[in-house]
Amino acid sequence: MDDEGQATSEQEYVDAVSDTVIAGIPTYNEEIAIGSVVSRAQEYADEVVVVDDGSTDNTVQIARSVGATVIEHEENKGKGGAIRTLLQYTTNTDVDSLVVLDGDGQHLPEDIPDVVEPVLEGDCDISIGSRYVEEEQTETPFHRRFGQRVLDYLTMGSSGENLSDTQSGFRALSPRAAQDLRLRTDGMGVESEMIDDASQKDLSIQEVPIDIRYDGIDGQTHNPLVHGLSVVMFILQLVRDRHPLVFFGGPGLLLTVFGTLYGLDGILIYQNSGTFYPAKVLVAGFSTILGVLGIFCGLILNQIANMVAELREEL
Repeated sequence: MDDEGQATSEQEYVDAVSDTVIAGIPTYNEEIAIGSVVSRAQEYADEVVVVDDGSTDNTVQIARSVGATVIEHEENKGKGGAIRTLLQYTTNTDVDSLVVLDGDGQHLPEDIPDVVEPVLEGDCDISIGSRYVEEEQTETPFHRRFGQRVLDYLTMGSSGENLSDTQSGFRALSPRAAQDLRLRTDGMGVESEMIDDASQKDLSIQEVPIDIRYDGIDGQTHNPLVHGLSVVMFILQLVRDRHPLVFFGGPGLLLTVFGTLYGLDGILIYQNSGTFYPAKVLVAGFSTILGVLGIFCGLILNQIANMVAELREEL
């Protein structure tokens, strides 16, 4: 698209969504990029809200100096806590969409119109800016993409949603989504929890392609390995709480099958050679008992989870 066409498109977007879009930016020590991100986001949103999560640098002062509404956390609560603050702010404001993007400069504010459009058009409740919905996107370093795919599969297994970029923090929410979502985590698992909770509440999700910038970014606040492990642990907690039959029953079934087969092997050896292996019997018996208990716990907890879900629907 030429410059004139792009300018016309941007002007049509601003005219169409004037006074309806809030851009929310959770931040923690982002003084290097926050000024630029806020200034560029203001071109596509009626208001830019920065939730500062206990920064110790000049993030707050810079964000205010370029015109952002700043909400400060006295202490660091984590990204999940910052997102909850944004959702609470949105539910008390008359807007058509909240679009969330990172404050480190990786997300391009120029993509806001594309991300928010499906929500404003009523096509979905949550629009996720995906780095991978178009296969030609190749800028992500291999080690990051590998870890992201692991998290994608775990999130999809938990929520049932088939998405290409579950960990993208660039997403737009409808007023219904902002009001209905109930996020518990304070940590980096908030993206996965949002998808899981949206699935539980029948909120529709779409993905749109976005660009992302890695060159010149001042690193991540969290070590990628620590970040990934924290998200994995949180997803496992989600599976435990919302799909207990899978969490307990799946491993229980595997242990039961293993214990049974291992025990049969010991019996066959004894019948054929007369040699008795106490270790085989102990391992087989212990595995089978644990497996049966896992299946039993999964069945009971799954029934309780179903009852709780029915009570919530009635309320």
